[in-house]
Amino acid sequence: MAKQQEDVKKRTVLVPVDGSEHSERAFDWYTKNFYRKDDEILVFHAAEVPSLPATPYPYGFEFTDGWKKHLEESDQKARTLLESYYKKCQESNLKCRLIKENGAPGEAVCKVIKERKVDHVVMGSRGLGTVSRALVGSVSDYCLHHSSVPVSVVPPPDRFEHHGFANLH
Repeated sequence: MAKQQEDVKKRTVLVPVDGSEHSERAFDWYTKNFYRKDDEILVFHAAEVPSLPATPYPYGFEFTDGWKKHLEESDQKARTLLESYYKKCQESNLKCRLIKENGAPGEAVCKVIKERKVDHVVMGSRGLGTVSRALVGSVSDYCLHHSSVPVSVVPPPDRFEHHGFANLH
C-alpha cells in the first residue's frame, strides 16, 4: 500500500477559465472525472490588454482616461471570475491557486505551464470547425500544439453525444 502511495505523484493541474460556459464545463469535468486528492489546481485567466494607438488621439487625455477605465473594469471582471472559481473550490474542499496574467491566452497558458511546473492542462473547447479555427484561431488548438505537457480538451456537449459520451456531463 505504501508503495502505491509513493507512485502517485502530486500533480499540478492548470485549468484556464474565461467566463464562458466552455471553461466552466471543463472545470466541472475535471473536478468530477480527473481530480485526484493531492492535486493542486491552478485556476488561470489571461486578459488580452488592448494597446494605446501609436499616434496621438485628437481628444488627448480623455481617451487615455477612458482606456485606463477600461483596463480597471477588465481587471475587476477577471478578479470576480477567479474569485467565483475559488469559491467553487472552497465549497468542494479542493486546493487551488488563482493566477491572472495579461497577454494572448494561448501564449500565457504555455508561459504559466513552464513557470509553475504544470503537469497537465484541462480546458474547454468552443467546438469550432476547421475553417473557423483557421480564421479566428483557437486557444485550445494553440495549447495542444505548443504545450510541453498533456492537454485535455473538453468538447461541447453536442460533441460528447455525437461520440457516444453522453453520460460524461
